[in-house]
This record gives sequence, C-alpha cells and structure tokens, in this order.
Amino acid sequence: MRAMALATAVALLLAGPALADGPIATAPASGPAAPQPTTPSPPLSQPAGAFAEGQPVAMGPCGPEKVKPDGQLDTAPHGEVDAGVGSNGYRSLAGAVCQPIGQDGYVAASVSEAQGNNRRH
Repeated sequence: MRAMALATAVALLLAGPALADGPIATAPASGPAAPQPTTPSPPLSQPAGAFAEGQPVAMGPCGPEKVKPDGQLDTAPHGEVDAGVGSNGYRSLAGAVCQPIGQDGYVAASVSEAQGNNRRH
C-alpha cells in the first residue's frame, strides 16, 4: 500500500506540465454565417395544470400563483412527490406540500424516507 502511494507521488512529481502547441483553427475566420431559421420554432407543450396562455400570474407565498378574475391569488395547495428505487437495497420516498393561507401566508409540510443497505456479497 505504501509502495503504491510512493509510486503515485513520484509519478505526479516527475510528470511535467502539459505543453500545448497553441490554438488550432477549426473553422475559417471569415466566411458565410450559419443560416438562420426563417420560421419561428413551435411553442413547447405545457404539462397538465400549467398556466394557460394569457393567464395572469403573480408571485404568491408559495411561488407563482394564478390570479383569479377578482384580482385575488388562487390559493390551491401545490407540492411535489419524489420517489427513488435502486438495486441492492436503495429506496427513497419524499413529498412536500405548500398551502397558501390568505394572500400572504402559508403552511408548508414535507416528509422524507430513505434506506441504503448496500451490502456486497
């Protein structure tokens, strides 16, 4: 073990800095520019529950919130769920929820569980 560490240290000390030859030209410095698209790209599809096009949005206590027609923020709870699996014993599970209270308060809760148990046979 010590011999391996000593050999590695000697190899690192004896290895000199890498000497570069300088910049390498990979494309002509002047010439035609890359063609630009003439039509705009199509809009990305939005996941279910995403804000609709033209939907007013404002920053609420739990992040971006839809604005109702009466000017109040939508106070629906939102959160996330996380799951993990694995081989040889790995598991994970997590969840979080944020519930706006009124227009400027909130309650948030989260739970998590994880296991390792990575035994080698």
